[in-house]
Amino acid sequence: MEDRRTHRRARVLRRAKIVFSKGRAAVDCVVLDLSPGGARLRLGPMLGVPDGFELRIENGPVHAARVAYRAADATGICFEAA
Repeated sequence: MEDRRTHRRARVLRRAKIVFSKGRAAVDCVVLDLSPGGARLRLGPMLGVPDGFELRIENGPVHAARVAYRAADATGICFEAA
């Protein structure tokens, strides 16, 4: 399968929060892979997250993000341009 990513990604294991509903809701997640253009996240068992949200990486940057794909074991996201 062809890799269509724009940026090379690095494997990481960092805690983060997905924040949505104007900051009124948050979901814990783990960042598995990270690049300047996006990330791959592992989410806990839950109902789901919206297509657009803010990703707050623990001791790291905050990114406006949108879902690129959803799979059973991970969710891929793209960072929005600032």
